[in-house]
Order: sequence, then structure tokens, then C-alpha cells
Amino acid sequence: MSEPGSFPLPFDVCHRAVDERDPCFDGVFFVAIVTTRIYCRPTCPSRRANPGHRRFFGSAAEAERAGFRACRRCRPELAPGSDEMDAVSRLARVAARRICAGALNGGRSVADLAAELGVSERHLRRALRREIGASPVELAQAHRLLQARRLLADTALPVIEIAFASGFESLRRFNVAFRQRYGMSPSALRRSRGDDLHA
Repeated sequence: MSEPGSFPLPFDVCHRAVDERDPCFDGVFFVAIVTTRIYCRPTCPSRRANPGHRRFFGSAAEAERAGFRACRRCRPELAPGSDEMDAVSRLARVAARRICAGALNGGRSVADLAAELGVSERHLRRALRREIGASPVELAQAHRLLQARRLLADTALPVIEIAFASGFESLRRFNVAFRQRYGMSPSALRRSRGDDLHA
């Protein structure tokens, strides 16, 4: 697994991305399965492995150095940004890590993040679109929604607190984004999880 500080995303975000096969994270990281010794893209259509059997790597080369072989179904060599020497890929990874740590929350803008990274806003947007297939705002939104799902499932926090804890600036925006992405309200998702537990 990646050395501390070198991996592009928090592991809980990676688990959620793999569970949902989220295309926003394709090329940002790779997931290896210790039982099969195979590594995949997070979008791989194969059956999802037990979270306890997953290991995450920042590059295909790193997974192979650890003794894993590439999946024949999702073909990790075709993932965006697979060339470790590509400066655009490195920029996209650093930006993704910052975004998922909240760099675009609290009124901070893409322009602010670009200035922090020493590049133009246009270059940052193009790098993320090329390497991840999503804009900075789309990546931030995906992370906020994944965080909100985790909090809805794993805590008893009120929905309004979950909205702000996940980086949304208003409950209304949270409800609209959640319904657009998942087809139900946050409260409905929480109720459905409760029903599953009592089924």
C-alpha cells in the first residue's frame, strides 16, 4: 500500500468509490485484491471484493511492484494518467487529494486551488478532466456525496449536520444534489438502510 502521505485519497473515500464504481476516480487510484493478487481500476465491472481484502495504490506500477497483476477485464494500463512521468497526471493527483480534503469547501474556489498549486485555473481544469474525467467541482461534489452517504449510514447525526459536515453550504443544495445523484432524499436513504437492518 502507498506510503503515508503519498496516496492521493483517504481510504474510506476509495472504498466508497469502488463500491459505487465511480468514474470520477478512474486513474486516481487502483484497488488490489489480496486473495486473487489482481489489481483493478475502481470502475472495474468484476464482483466487488470484501473491503478487508482490498489494498489501494496510487499507480499501476506501484501495485505491480507489490506483486499484483493487472485485471484482464478493466485493463488498468488504459486508466487515465497511467504514465507516472506525466506532469499532468501528477498535478491531477495532487489536486484530487486536496479537493477530497476539502480544498473547495467553505467558499474556496477552483481559482484559489489553482493558485495554491502554482498553475492556471484553466490548466487545472484540463488536467483533472483529462486524467479523472471530471471537473474540480464535480470531483468535490462526488466526494461530498460519498461522505454524506457514509455519515447517513454510520451515524445518527441529523441530516442538516451531515450536510454541513460533508462540505455543503446549505441543506437545500445538499438535498437537491443527493436526490439528483441517488434518486432519493437523504432521509429516504437512511430509512431504507434501517429497513434493511430489520429485514
